[in-house]
Amino acid sequence: MKKKNYYFISFLMLLILVACLNFLVELNAYTPHANQVDTLVMEQSSDLINIADYPVTLFTLEERCVDDDHQQMACHELNDIQNGDILITKSNHTLLYRHGHAGLVVDVEAGLVLEAIGYGTKSRLEPLEKWNYYPTVKVLRLKEKNEALISSLIDSALSNFLDINYNLIASKYNLKMTHCSDIVWKVFNSIGIDLDSNGGWIVTPKDISQSPYLYEVKSFGFSPHRVW
Repeated sequence: MKKKNYYFISFLMLLILVACLNFLVELNAYTPHANQVDTLVMEQSSDLINIADYPVTLFTLEERCVDDDHQQMACHELNDIQNGDILITKSNHTLLYRHGHAGLVVDVEAGLVLEAIGYGTKSRLEPLEKWNYYPTVKVLRLKEKNEALISSLIDSALSNFLDINYNLIASKYNLKMTHCSDIVWKVFNSIGIDLDSNGGWIVTPKDISQSPYLYEVKSFGFSPHRVW
């Protein structure tokens, strides 16, 4: 009897742990703009915005804005985007880890962004338009840049960083695997700019968002009171 109780209590504790971790994943996932209701997404009852998870890969989900009929809809409009801009969102999570997502604008006229999406995929060009559907987006730009620098950046991105296998724990110096923020870091590093704000073994979207080489052009869904 004691052994059965032990298994039951262990199972119950595991469920509680998973529930708590899931709560932390969803906590502060989206913060409405100041002129909307000042609540978090898990607490809001407003019809101003609805958010739903969509699968990217077997283990990775991304949040999109949806209407009352559960159809995907744009929740903002990204304009005045330039080649070399970095796009950051925290609307992606794998299992219980909210890692966010990042991409590099490589052809603003064609609306193309270099991205590494998830396991089972390779780095590729994705439509810029889809970033309008994420409830959270930051647009970051180099503080000091010129046409020659951006041209070199884009050439490097398109010549050297397509079709690389995805790995969430890819290190910065392994060129045979990558993930979303890692590929952004690698492209900039290839022209001598280190965007990793903490100099760790791996680089995250949060690390890039805090780089002293970048400034924030615009932000949607991020709280002004928290770094991430």
